[in-house]
Amino acid sequence: MVKTTPQIAVKLRHLPDQPGVYLWKNSEHQIIYVGKALNLANRIRSYLTDTAKDAKTEQLVKNIADLEYIIVNNEAEAFLLEANLIKEHKPKYNILLKDDKRYPFIKITVNELYPRIILTRDLQKEGGRYFGPFTDAKSLRRTLRLLEWVFPIRNCTRHIADDRIRYKRPCINYQLGKCPAPCVGYISRQEYAVLVNQLIGFFQGKYSEIMDDLRNEMLKASEEMQFEQAAKYRDRLITIEKIRKRQTVYYTDQRNIDIIGYYQEDRNAVAIVMRMIDGKILHQENYPLVNVERSTGEETLSAFIRLYYSQKDELPDEILLPSQPADYEDLNAWLKNRLILPQKGDKTKLIAIAKRNAFHLVEESKLAHLRKASRTIFPIQELKEKLNLPKLPRKIVCVDISTIQGSDTVSSAVFFENGKPRKKNYRHFIIRTVQGQDDFASMEESIGRFCLEIDKEKDLQPDLIVIDGGKGQLSSALKVLKDTTYSQIPLISIAKRIEEIFLPGRDESVRLAKSSPALRLITNIRDEAHRFAINFHRRRHSRSAMVSELISIHGIGEETMFLLLKSMGSVEAIRSSSLEQLTSIKGIGEVTARLVLDFLNNRSPSTTNSADQH
Repeated sequence: MVKTTPQIAVKLRHLPDQPGVYLWKNSEHQIIYVGKALNLANRIRSYLTDTAKDAKTEQLVKNIADLEYIIVNNEAEAFLLEANLIKEHKPKYNILLKDDKRYPFIKITVNELYPRIILTRDLQKEGGRYFGPFTDAKSLRRTLRLLEWVFPIRNCTRHIADDRIRYKRPCINYQLGKCPAPCVGYISRQEYAVLVNQLIGFFQGKYSEIMDDLRNEMLKASEEMQFEQAAKYRDRLITIEKIRKRQTVYYTDQRNIDIIGYYQEDRNAVAIVMRMIDGKILHQENYPLVNVERSTGEETLSAFIRLYYSQKDELPDEILLPSQPADYEDLNAWLKNRLILPQKGDKTKLIAIAKRNAFHLVEESKLAHLRKASRTIFPIQELKEKLNLPKLPRKIVCVDISTIQGSDTVSSAVFFENGKPRKKNYRHFIIRTVQGQDDFASMEESIGRFCLEIDKEKDLQPDLIVIDGGKGQLSSALKVLKDTTYSQIPLISIAKRIEEIFLPGRDESVRLAKSSPALRLITNIRDEAHRFAINFHRRRHSRSAMVSELISIHGIGEETMFLLLKSMGSVEAIRSSSLEQLTSIKGIGEVTARLVLDFLNNRSPSTTNSADQH
């Protein structure tokens, strides 16, 4: 028996031998797995035995710290509750529909006197009739715009509680022909109910019945010389036929059939549902799945079927499956024996179409991932190959030296991971051991100090160090690096203008093609290091100018100077302030304030700057 937490141990003594749903939790009380069982006691204890388990279950058991369970009446209830809990909590170790929350449903509010049609992502079983989910929201909205003319039922929020007319005039939808205005009594409840039932029939796929009804209404209106009304019925027929003709696959079986396709490769898995009504495939819904890498195809298919059909108010006549899922008998009983595993004939051809579509969706997903990777991994891969590096340089640091007028030297070290900047790992240094302009000595100090930063934070250790400069800067950096514990980190330098790359121990430089993704990556990182160094230099120079102007005032010490700058922000702000403002600063007396204001206001900024430069 696997060692358990005290919370689990207590609950194991009282497990019921009844059907239900169990919820495993981690040490942070998060639900990490939801499962169902015909016998809760047996199923829960099976996780804690020493017998061999699959990789996903072993990983799950390592993380469980607590347990909850819910008893239900039968296995069908357990199926439904499990699916709902998975949908609500999205546990880490359950197979999930990717981005499930985004899929919209059509809701018809049949519990209202004059039902409305609504597009919603929120399932609330309070009397509404739901159809969906639909994975292509754009296509769904396009279809709804067509249906507004065919079945003009309301989509407004006007409250119509009974047959009494509460509104004096209809809204704009009536003027556009999209609503028969029940709110002002322009249509009876019986006539409105016919429209609603036809719309429901449409979403159920009862095209033939609806079209027969509309033809009869059109002929009747024509015989009664109501040609305008007859034309409306004709236009509705044309629109429905237009929607039907979007379908290209026809099948002689006139029943409602769901055809499920499925394909899984590593982390990528897709299930699709092709809906066939009256012999035509009406549409296809695509469902990418996540958390599948540790599950078998049978388990993933079983999980998808539970998730998908737990959201359905009505079942099709048949559900064609590409292969036998896990828990097949239980699933089939739950779905009222509608599951079919075609072995021959036309139904196998339908399954082949669904499987082929699922395969192509996974391939598309892989290609999209590769296209994204091409912007990061491909340049890194090219760097490794062209520079003969020991491993992929996923973490790259670039060091740059910046000097203004031969003094006040600073350096920057920028950090990129997988081609993207990680600004929290950026560092800058004020060069302290070098007098005057000496880029080589400054580089030595910078590399040494960055190695000290790595000592403090190992995440800073790169796979490649890039030096902004030529052979001299490279030699200086190498001189320091080889005497540290990081001597194994590859080092290169890149010279400006002709973009030559120098490597230690090689006389010849490496020149990559101008179109090379690797060169583009290196130059981008080099330019970012230069930008970061220049910005740091400018900030320092700005502060230095302010300090030098204040420090030149006779009788003003460093402490007073920093008090003024901290409170006012700049020399200009101090110059334009009043005596009262300065004396309100703690530590600044009236004598000091007058001294500062007299000095700054009798000395123009241009004169100050000129003096500072000499």
